[in-house]
Amino acid sequence: MSQTKDQVLEIHSDLILKGQLSMVKDVVLTGKFEGELRTLGRLTVSPGGVAVGTIEAGALVLEPGNLVEASVKIGTHVPSKTRDSSKKSLGSKWPSFKKLKEMALGRV
Repeated sequence: MSQTKDQVLEIHSDLILKGQLSMVKDVVLTGKFEGELRTLGRLTVSPGGVAVGTIEAGALVLEPGNLVEASVKIGTHVPSKTRDSSKKSLGSKWPSFKKLKEMALGRV
């Protein structure tokens, strides 16, 4: 099944982005990103792509000819079922997957 352009965010080679980016869809990086990049989808760092900072992604593809200097966490975020529901999660910036999906579909 091929992906449509709407399902992928492309950061092109002539772009330099700094800051925080949180996505539900796949990201293809051929430009430069500095900061905190999070996606529930796949991050592909293509030739010429530069990622500096922190990366959290559902999957990671590193093609030859890129530069990645980052703390990397790969895999889906699954909340622990044993967590005490009376305790609030401190420092968590991520909404639930269901909430992210609703936001992506424009239902929020």
